[in-house]
Formats: sequence, structure tokens, C-alpha cells
Amino acid sequence: MANTERCPICNVSVKRENLLRHLNDTHPRHPDTPKIRERLKAEPGRVAAKNAAPIRVRTWQVALVALVAIGIVGAYYVAPFLNPGSSEPFPCVSGTNYVYHWHTQLRIFSNGVQVTIPASVGIVPGCLEPVHTHDTSGLIHIETTVARTYTIGNFFTVWGKPFGSPTQMLVNTTTVSPSPSVVLYDQETIELHYPSFP
Repeated sequence: MANTERCPICNVSVKRENLLRHLNDTHPRHPDTPKIRERLKAEPGRVAAKNAAPIRVRTWQVALVALVAIGIVGAYYVAPFLNPGSSEPFPCVSGTNYVYHWHTQLRIFSNGVQVTIPASVGIVPGCLEPVHTHDTSGLIHIETTVARTYTIGNFFTVWGKPFGSPTQMLVNTTTVSPSPSVVLYDQETIELHYPSFP
């Protein structure tokens, strides 16, 4: 290997352009290293040419990326507030001037096992659907500023689940024909039984 030299301290064969780095990395505390380093730096062609400038990340660049990221996240959460009342499938409830505020208890059973109804069905940043849940108790809140009734099918639509074909439906312990058009009234309990809930 014609392009190598021996390290003057450990006698290891090293490429000519790497001898300085070898001294700095392998023998940084050897007493002869500073003298040898100065002698080698003075020789022409000793240091290898660098291929490219190092990447420098400046503080303002980091700040710009952080601001853009915060802006995107902020826009996601603020956008619904910019056009309130435009939700699907019903307009968002705004204010507290309700025509009525009712609560219906919903219990769903799949093959005899009770299904947990998730919290925050119908609640998204900036929008409260007229039929929604706050927790996993199955209590449906019906809060509306519009004089109309809502059905169990409306709740399933807001939930994003199909009503499907329950084998049994009980309203206040009375068996009724299973239908998504059953109206949600205050202080009612609705129980649905499915062979397999979707």
C-alpha cells in the first residue's frame, strides 16, 4: 500500500490523509502528539480535501420549523371554531339556550355481553352534537337548541355505527319492535340485544 504511512507512536499502518486523525483519536495524551501534529500539518497535501461543507442547523431554522408545526396543530384544533354549526350529521349545539336537555340510558348487549359505549361520542373540538356522550356509562345526552326530537338511529349515526338488526329491543323494560326510529326521551332506558354487535 503505497499511500500509507506508519504512525510514529504505535507503528500502525495508516492512510496518509488519516494520520492526523489517528493521532488525535488514538494518542491524544501522548507527550509527542502535539509536536508530531504540528510537523504533519505543515506538510503539503497532508489533510484530505473535504467533499462538502458540514450541515449547519441554525437556531432560527429550528424556530421556524417549530412555528410551522405549532401552526398546523393549532389550525387543526381551531378550524371547527371558525365555522361553528357546520358539523355532520347535525348542526353543532351553540350556547346554553336549550329547548330541552334530556338523558337516555343506553345498554347494548352482544351475545349476552354488555358493550361499552365510548366517551365523547358526538364531541369534537369546537362542536357538540345534539346527541352525545360524556363518559362510558351509556348515558346519552340530548341537548338541543332546535325544537325537534332525536332517535336512537340518530345517535348511531353520530357514533358512526350501523343500527343493524338487533334481536330484541326494550324501552323501560317493555319489549318493542327493534327500530332506529325509536325516539330518545328523558329518563328512559333503552336496551338492545344483538347476536354480534358491529
